[in-house]
Amino acid sequence: DVVSVDLWTSAQERQLLARQAGVSDRVLALQGDIARGLARGIPAFDAIFVMQAFHSFGARRGMLEYLARLLKPGGRIVIGQTCFRGEPGTIPDALREDDGWNTEYARYHSPDWWRALFLQGDRYAVDHCAEIPDGDIFWEDHVIYCGDRAGWSEDFMAQHGWIIRHVDRSRTDEPRLTHFILSAVKLAP
Repeated sequence: DVVSVDLWTSAQERQLLARQAGVSDRVLALQGDIARGLARGIPAFDAIFVMQAFHSFGARRGMLEYLARLLKPGGRIVIGQTCFRGEPGTIPDALREDDGWNTEYARYHSPDWWRALFLQGDRYAVDHCAEIPDGDIFWEDHVIYCGDRAGWSEDFMAQHGWIIRHVDRSRTDEPRLTHFILSAVKLAP
């Protein structure tokens, strides 16, 4: 059984997708922000999977403790996330241009930084944390996918040219944009 929590994709849309896949009786879709907590009464999870969102809330004070409370002992948390290859120190001016879309680079960290955060205290054992091979190319793939869908229109280029410049810059300059995966197991109390 799956509990799906998302702030931006509606619960109705995700429940419809589950129905189309024939698993709607096994999916509970909730609209919300995990950082604000889940409703009481939801049983502990065997696993938590977070894709492309952990940078938004994962380093908030108390968040790793809260997620540990949601997991059964021995439960696993897995994160797939955009990141910087190494800790940037400061965000270069060239990465501050974003045409109004909040890139949240100030919340991006390196895989080593995330590993260290998970290892603080005695909540988790990290069994994998690494940059995804060709994780930098995922950025390029995303730009190509979006550009192809938009027909590389003038409007697309005007609104999204900044991300193309960021990806191009990241090929040679620090900090380098990439992706990582972290897997950790909740330790028994």
